[in-house]
Formats: sequence, structure tokens, C-alpha cells
Amino acid sequence: MLTPPPHPVKYLLLFLLLTALSASSPALATPSVRVTLQVAPEAHTFTCRYRFTLPASDTTSVVLLNLNRRYKLQQVQAPRAVQQRVASVLYVRDSVQQIQVRYAPNQRRSRYIELVYTGEIGQSNYTDQAVLFSSRSEWIPFRPYQEYEILPYQLTVQVPPGYQVRGTRPPSRQQPCRYTFKGTTSVIDLTVLVAQQFYQAVSAAGPPITFVKTGAPLTHTDSVNLRQAEVITAFYNRTIGRLAPINKFTVLLPGNNSGAYGLLDDATVITYSDFDVAQTDELLILAHEISHRWWAYGSFHDETDWLNEAFATYSSLLYLEASGDEAGYQKELARLAQTTTDKPPIWGFDRYKYEFTMHRRVMYNKGTGILHALRTRVGTEQFLNILATTAAQKTSTNPGFVQLVEQVAGPETGSWLLAELKR
Repeated sequence: MLTPPPHPVKYLLLFLLLTALSASSPALATPSVRVTLQVAPEAHTFTCRYRFTLPASDTTSVVLLNLNRRYKLQQVQAPRAVQQRVASVLYVRDSVQQIQVRYAPNQRRSRYIELVYTGEIGQSNYTDQAVLFSSRSEWIPFRPYQEYEILPYQLTVQVPPGYQVRGTRPPSRQQPCRYTFKGTTSVIDLTVLVAQQFYQAVSAAGPPITFVKTGAPLTHTDSVNLRQAEVITAFYNRTIGRLAPINKFTVLLPGNNSGAYGLLDDATVITYSDFDVAQTDELLILAHEISHRWWAYGSFHDETDWLNEAFATYSSLLYLEASGDEAGYQKELARLAQTTTDKPPIWGFDRYKYEFTMHRRVMYNKGTGILHALRTRVGTEQFLNILATTAAQKTSTNPGFVQLVEQVAGPETGSWLLAELKR
């Protein structure tokens, strides 16, 4: 844990005032982001021009943007602002650069904040063959506690001659050394992979599943993994995602061995260079991350994170069971249950009062047990109806999920679920 530098009292009071003003002026329309990223792969450095635009219908008077403190902020532009400043503030358990911009009240004009900053790419985000920019890279600014705010984006990536760029979707425009991507995703999930050589394979059936790899050609194991991703996606499209199915999906394989994580933009990043779904734990990782296409609307910062992580964990177990491994399904449930005895309730859980191991035991493991108990109570068919409706409605709060369960399974089951979440 890093300790932030001390703050003068007047700066702290101003920060609290700005935060209060921001909270009291809710957005009325969706902002958008426009990003130009210039990458120097061999030097492991980058320059980013980031523009955050508020539409005219959004009368927010204070905008706060957090930026990784390791990056050098070169420029801030905020036309029509009446005040702007940059402060070092404590955010969660670390310090960040916070760009604080205040506007006159009730401005009904489109406004933008543009940042230009440079930085070094962290060692966990590059190899000798590739550079990865994604959520784990922490390269994008975000509004406090809104890392996963859903925004339309345009991302342009400039690279030296000889380099190529791949993203979570095909580029909307491509020129030599310049690639532009457009879409909608959570703000920190903008993801691109830069390399001189890519190897690619597409599934033979169902919605196209594309594996994009750097560093070495695709192997037989990669082909097996691709086939498994195809089967997992088809299973989810019949069950949890049947009301909002996957039409395409991308798996990025950068080989930098820094974990695995799902992205809302119909994609996931699997960084392990020796990833092999013949191993049950790695099969569960692939199924878990693909399911995050639906389970990513709860907040990362509070009790609703179980709507992300427990749902993804149990979805992967549903696939394991459906694949014929009933023993593995039961074994994994029992393993998770052993970690949840006498743990705090999900309802009202404050992750920042505990170490991450407790967060995982409550949000992932205890939540998975509650979902299994809910399925046992209502039956598989009705349970899948609940999951499919939750996914289609992008349910993001615990009261919202309880209400949905009441509507599908009745008030008694809703009351039971509420008690389980508070137990």
C-alpha cells in the first residue's frame, strides 16, 4: 500500500466540496471518449491524448478524472470551465493525479476535457513481441468510482512502421501505422494489442470466435482452446445469454502472464503463455471470463460486485456440469463452501475494511453458494430464467436482483434470497 503525500487543509476542503457538487449534479446523458494513443513499442513508452466529452443535455457542474500517478500530465484543456486544477489525492488505497474541473451551473452546451500525458508501459504489460493496453494496464483516466462506466468511444492507435494493432473488434478504419476502433464499453476496458506479428484463428461453427495471438504461432493446444471457447459460447447463448446472445467474440493471447479478465466489448484477455483447457481450473477460467460479457454491471467497489464475480463463477460451474463433469462441479462447490463459514454477509459488505482474500471469499465464493442454493430451491429451468433475465436487463443492484427473483419465482423466494444475502 502506498501512502499519499500530505494535503493542505484548504485543498482537502476544496476536494470534498467538488466531490459533493459532482454527486449532486447527476448526468442526464451519456458522455463519450475520444482517444489517440501513440506507442513506441521498443522503448516501452506511449503518449495519449484523451478527450472526455459531456453532451449538451448533461448539466454536471464538476467533473473529476483520476489518472495514474506514474504518468506525466503535459496538458489539460477544458474550454468553458471556470476553474481547473490538478491535485494528488488518495483513491481507495493509493494516490492518483486528479483533474478537477468546475463549470458554471446549468450550462447546456457540449463541453470537453482533454488531457495529454506520457508514460512508460509497465513490465507486466509487454513482452519481447507485444505491448498490451487494457484494463490491467491502468492507462486510461476515469471518473472516481466509475471505472466501469459504459461509454461510446473512438480509439486511434499510431505505431511505428512494421507494427500492427489488434483490438477487441476489427478497426473501423485502417491506414499504414494508424488504426481506428469504435464501439461502446466500460471506460477502462479500451483494449489494443501492438506487435509486429499476429497469428489468428476463427471458430468453424456458431458465432465467430477469434483467437489473436502474439509471440508464437497457434499450437494444437490453442486450437483445442478455441474449440472449447466455441462450445462454451454456444452453451451460454442457450442458457444465461439466450435473451442477449453473443454474436461474435475475441480472445486476445498476448503471452505476458499477468492473469485473465473479461471485457464488455465481446472479448476477453487470456495472458497465460501455457494456457490449456484440458486442465479443469483453466477450463473454468475460460468459461468464467467469457461469461463476464453478461456479468459486469455491478460496482467493483461495493457489495454488488457479487453480481459480477459470483455470477461468473457459477456460470463457469454450470458449464462444467453441462459438459458431463458432475463430479468436478460438486468438488468445486464443496471447495468454495469451505472458505465461507462465518464470513460477513454480502448485503452491506465493505471490501475496504478487509484484505482481498476476504473480498474473494464473500463476493466470489459465498455468492456462488447462494446461487447454487437458489437453483436448488427453484429448479434449474426457473433458475436459468432468472439468470437470462438478469443478464438481459443488466441488473446492477442487490435490491434490483431480489425484485427480479420475486417476479420470476414469487415473494417467498425473494424474502428467502434477501435473508441469505444478509446472513
